[in-house]
Amino acid sequence: MNPLRVLVCGTNYGRVYIESIALGGTSYRLVGILARGSARSQHLALEYGVPLYRGVENLPAGIDMACAAMGASGCDVIRDLLARGIHVLCEHPQKPEFLNSALHTAASHNLCFHVNGHFSDLPAAQAFVGYCLRESAARVPSFVDVTATDRSLYATLDILRRVLPSFVRSRFQVTSRLGQFMIIQGLLGDVPATFQIQRRADGRALPDGSPSYLVDHRIEVGFPSGILSMLSMNGPVVWNVNLNCRKYCQEPLIAVVQEDRTLCAELLARQRISANFRAIEALAKDIRESIKPVGQEPHYLLDVSDTWLALSDLL
Repeated sequence: MNPLRVLVCGTNYGRVYIESIALGGTSYRLVGILARGSARSQHLALEYGVPLYRGVENLPAGIDMACAAMGASGCDVIRDLLARGIHVLCEHPQKPEFLNSALHTAASHNLCFHVNGHFSDLPAAQAFVGYCLRESAARVPSFVDVTATDRSLYATLDILRRVLPSFVRSRFQVTSRLGQFMIIQGLLGDVPATFQIQRRADGRALPDGSPSYLVDHRIEVGFPSGILSMLSMNGPVVWNVNLNCRKYCQEPLIAVVQEDRTLCAELLARQRISANFRAIEALAKDIRESIKPVGQEPHYLLDVSDTWLALSDLL
């Protein structure tokens, strides 16, 4: 099988995608970097021995897929890539208007277009989602509690959408503003939900990775039988049995569903590279076998994006 020829767009977080592509060995070949031409992008192209392109119009034929690590600022580039017949994996967050346009362009050119929510592919989130789905098979969730930042909100919703069947009837209202945090309550789909979201007092996002952020994301989903908590993107994931459920009287009251005591910042960085590689592999499978993974159907992507935008507008 011939390797898929991959273009990386953007050289800030794009460097991480280059490391992720390398995990695929001979299944993928980095064939270029698309960037504005900064010293960083020039150095990165030299480091990996690939051409640096400064515009989509300069790209050669034969590129199979692009990893677009440009966030919402890369919307026009992504549309141009799709128009050139290139499959795209793009970074979150993305607004519904753009997603509708990109999905339409992709469908009209028989292309695959994926959004990388990223954090749902980390081990803690995968354990959290798996346990939630097992509990949901018996009873629907009773409530959701979220602590997140303006930057982690989209990824948090992506995790929750893997647990809940729909966000369609979601509605929210601001109930209080406490220091750096805004409290938003309402229904996430049909489930009562409370969001505590950190943002700057002037409403603007803090710089990515700012030490002023106090959390990444913490999610609790309550069921009649107990509460499942993911305490951060790194875990642990903990199950607390509902003491009022007599049928559980012989079970441990607390169970650690997922925990990695050896995890440190360096190992977490490796996990995140592996998570991006799983997203690349999912796009490749869609390209080669037309198997669309969970979380990449158009209705799912728009569900997450619509809800993120509704909450963000309140911030």
